[in-house]
Amino acid sequence: MDVSTAELQWWVVAVLLYGVGDYVTTVLAVRRADIVEANPAVTALLSDQPGPVGFGLLKCGALVVCFLGFLSISASPIAVGVPVGIAFLGGAVTLSNTVMIVRTDPEPTVD
Repeated sequence: MDVSTAELQWWVVAVLLYGVGDYVTTVLAVRRADIVEANPAVTALLSDQPGPVGFGLLKCGALVVCFLGFLSISASPIAVGVPVGIAFLGGAVTLSNTVMIVRTDPEPTVD
């Protein structure tokens, strides 16, 4: 098991975007009655409005499985593609969730 500094840096980015970014924006989004989870795997395992604990455990489990898969091919030159792919996926879903939250934000009322 030989993990380079670049691979570790990509894992930090992957955890921040996929783990933290997607988690926070999903939990915030599904708290609204008009937004539901779109990922069919999440809805099948949890619900279309997953709770923060269950969703957090699912995210952690997914990251652990991906990291173990990465470790099993860490000697390969393409191994860095695992955290890179997860980082890009995390960035895309975090951005998508953020856009959904902003677009459905109710207009502020003026008293």
